[in-house]
Amino acid sequence: MTFVRQGVVAVVAWLAMGFCAVRAEPGTAQQLHTYFEQAYKAGKMNGNVLVADGGKVVFRGAFGYADGSRKVPLTLSDRFDIGSISKEFDAVGIMILAQEGKLKLSDPVSKFVPGLPSWADAVTVDQLMHYTSGLPDIDWNTVTTDEDALRNLRALKTLDFPAGTHYAYGNNNTVLRKKIVEKASGMTFAAFLEKYVFPKAGIRDAVIDPTEATPRVARSFDANFKQDSMKLYLSGWTQLAVDDFFRWSNCINTFCLISPASTRQMVATPNPKWQTGLGHGDMVGDQLAHHRHDGNDHNFEALLLSDGTKGRTIILVTNKNVEDVYAMADAVNAILDGKPYVPLSEVKD
Repeated sequence: MTFVRQGVVAVVAWLAMGFCAVRAEPGTAQQLHTYFEQAYKAGKMNGNVLVADGGKVVFRGAFGYADGSRKVPLTLSDRFDIGSISKEFDAVGIMILAQEGKLKLSDPVSKFVPGLPSWADAVTVDQLMHYTSGLPDIDWNTVTTDEDALRNLRALKTLDFPAGTHYAYGNNNTVLRKKIVEKASGMTFAAFLEKYVFPKAGIRDAVIDPTEATPRVARSFDANFKQDSMKLYLSGWTQLAVDDFFRWSNCINTFCLISPASTRQMVATPNPKWQTGLGHGDMVGDQLAHHRHDGNDHNFEALLLSDGTKGRTIILVTNKNVEDVYAMADAVNAILDGKPYVPLSEVKD
């Protein structure tokens, strides 16, 4: 299939400034446009944005360049590395399989991943979901593939703490979650997403583990426009354009894949600072009142903020340096609420 980089219907493009945006509700959209345009000109924003309020998209914009060459402008169809937010896909996959009776959250890891030491009999699937497994984080000095990560896990003699007694965020939990999805579903993780997750979520254009040859994939680069490698150390990472990212958020909010009870089980933690497979969230009755998740990888940074009480979603994906997506989100919320804010262009580094 041939892909062509093109504009989006109703997009006003300022390619000389590296900016394009869809205008809606002119007052609010214009304020958002001005905020991000100024941030871009100040060198503090390079990426894509989607903002919804009251359940409706009020702003979509692409600012800056798709790679370090500074020759290719970003478009709204570019897919971004969203870092740890991609872990939501394996976490939701686990819950789908639990709802179908193909696994139990109380099952030990050893039931699905053979060849691990005795600690795998004590660690449960649920503990992987909540980062209370006691597993250390991945040793990136010795891991460049999934097999490297599994080799290290097979050699791991003891946990950092007894399973279920404490919290420690780490990617070994994610490695094992993906392996459990594969074992319980009988297919590769990517095939599972493409068959059972993306269609129901309305995701139309995701890419898993892209390569140099994959079109419409944003490349990350540093403040000097030095471009990062696309080498993958682990597999199974979903990259999204902002429209599909929004569809995913809506799917989580409307329980299109997993039930309110499953969602509640996922986001529940004894400490609000602890993350889960869905990042951070809280339920009010059968409503996901708030959902927050951030992610980064190399010079990519991404943020998903969803406020179900307002029908508000803020999606920010950036690919230059490490930019303050939370400061951007604070400004977006202020604009939507009619409150004062500090332009990012005036915030000192």
